[in-house]
Amino acid sequence: MKKVLFVVDERMMGGVSTVLTDILKVIDISKYEIDIMVLSNHGDYFNDLDKSINIIFGTKFFKAVDYTLKDVLKSLNLSLIIRKLYLIFLLKTKLIRKKIVKERKKCLSKKYDVEIAFKDGITAIFTAYGKTPIKYHWLHNDYSAFDPTLKYHDLFKEAILKFNKIVAVSNDVLKEFLKLYQVNDSIIINNIIDYSKIINGSREKNIKYDSNKLNFITVGRFHHVKGFIRLIEVMHELDLNKKIDNVILRMIGDGDELPKVKEMIKEYHLEDKVLLLGASKNPYPYMVKSDLCIASSFHEAYSITILESLTLKVPILTTKVLSVSEMLKEKYGIIVENSNKGLYNGILDIIENPQTLKNIKDNLQDYSYNINDIKEKIENLLDVLE
Repeated sequence: MKKVLFVVDERMMGGVSTVLTDILKVIDISKYEIDIMVLSNHGDYFNDLDKSINIIFGTKFFKAVDYTLKDVLKSLNLSLIIRKLYLIFLLKTKLIRKKIVKERKKCLSKKYDVEIAFKDGITAIFTAYGKTPIKYHWLHNDYSAFDPTLKYHDLFKEAILKFNKIVAVSNDVLKEFLKLYQVNDSIIINNIIDYSKIINGSREKNIKYDSNKLNFITVGRFHHVKGFIRLIEVMHELDLNKKIDNVILRMIGDGDELPKVKEMIKEYHLEDKVLLLGASKNPYPYMVKSDLCIASSFHEAYSITILESLTLKVPILTTKVLSVSEMLKEKYGIIVENSNKGLYNGILDIIENPQTLKNIKDNLQDYSYNINDIKEKIENLLDVLE
């Protein structure tokens, strides 16, 4: 049986964790012996995977990999600060290569046939300097907006050539990556979603909304990149101009910026127009009953939220980020300028021209998601030695 190792840096709820979970629920895992290497035991995702999948945690050395230096310094945790500074030193001097070899021996007790660095950044370094014969690096990041390897660019240029193949979640993601790095081989595999989980989940609760209102929703981690703070600013401006008297925006998620969002909602007196529903592993009953899903991100590679909304036939309004043109095909949603002004004008147009939503909803009836094609591509990667 093929032994496969997926490497991630943490297990917080979010896009990459969701994609990996869905991959492992969709592919035929009975053909493989699968382990997940979580470098830093931060978060609680992956608890509901098949019992045959083994979760391994990194050594103390990796405890700081999921935190920025700014966050570590702010924590005032001396041990964490020292670990982070040590990690930065090793990356800058390229001594990380030898350190990785030592740390792998401490936490990995067996050899693998295929190893996949499933997150941009440090996971690629971890995998590159291991001895697994077949190595893949899975790209989930928009390198035109944020390069997580920028501060150790030369090291990463060397490491990336140790991979047999680069997997990118979209054509745009690969295009931007190739502007920075040379690779041996590459393939496009769009993010996979567990279609049955989404459809069945959407039926678990019968959510009732006021049909006299326009019901908007946004789902995601309350992190700066998602643009939730600017979305509240836009809602405030629309409210000042008396444009959202018949609008309710529901926000599902949790994260560092949630306290700030709560504060702004109260400050702007939006409590009856913006509702915070908290984190949920099943947002689908709320999504499926919504008139519009809003994606306000500053940058994305291949949005899971958009995929989920398309699957539920819910129209999308999104800022112009990587891959959305490829996903929406000019008929399944609206792409606006990536700014407060763009969001404001896009939302206002929806409010003032309800026929727009009806047209998109009609177009969505012919949307289909080819899960079998994606599943086959993934299993072909894992079966490469056979």
